[in-house]
Amino acid sequence: MISLVRIDDRLIHGQVAVVWTKHLGVNRILVANDQIVHNDVQKMSLRMAAPDTAKCGIMALEDAADVLNDPRSETMKIMVIINNAADARRLIERVPAIKTLNVANFGRITDNLAAKTRISDTVYVTPEDIADFQTIAERGVSVEYQVLPSHPVKNLMEMLKNTAN
Repeated sequence: MISLVRIDDRLIHGQVAVVWTKHLGVNRILVANDQIVHNDVQKMSLRMAAPDTAKCGIMALEDAADVLNDPRSETMKIMVIINNAADARRLIERVPAIKTLNVANFGRITDNLAAKTRISDTVYVTPEDIADFQTIAERGVSVEYQVLPSHPVKNLMEMLKNTAN
């Protein structure tokens, strides 16, 4: 069962490894990324950052979709981590069971920050990111902003509209 799908630039880090996994009681963390799957150093670092309580898998997007669509995954509690909106859109298009997308810590450590729109202290987006989020929302997926489980959930699509005004 998919417990959470989260976009986070840092993938597995303290908030994910300690706070979210404990809050959700997940026993699997699945990093879905076509580039990292080919980088042994990054894979090793991510596995080291994962808590002992959750098995860490790092897969290409297509392979991750296959795992999430497999009925056997229903017996697991899976947290899926992606680091960009385009990959989230691609995964959501392939996995109908995804009903919610959590977004936080996104857009700050990649590319040119000055060219992005600030949505919150932890989210900066490009026009392409906004288009991906709109496509995701049009599929009926709730796009939420929540940094930590103790923080209130906010509708990211509303935040995007308020920023555009």
